Amino acid sequence: MRLTCREAIARMSAFLGRELGPVDVARLVLHLCTCAPCRAYLRTLRATIRIAGRAAAVEMPEEMKRRLRAFLSERLPEPPN
Repeated sequence: MRLTCREAIARMSAFLGRELGPVDVARLVLHLCTCAPCRAYLRTLRATIRIAGRAAAVEMPEEMKRRLRAFLSERLPEPPN
């Protein structure tokens, strides 16, 4: 049975994480071979993951951390004990 675009998109993260079984991989690849919008979505998802990975590697400067903590402590309620 062929995948719909909605079904294909729902499986893309698992596909990139190598979490799909061989039958699901084959069904997704078949869909991607015939669906340009889903291929574009997959390219965008890959790029997003790559960019997010780079951003996570950047260390926040100490001064910025201090200012962020001060900002949040002024605006957020105290956590319950």
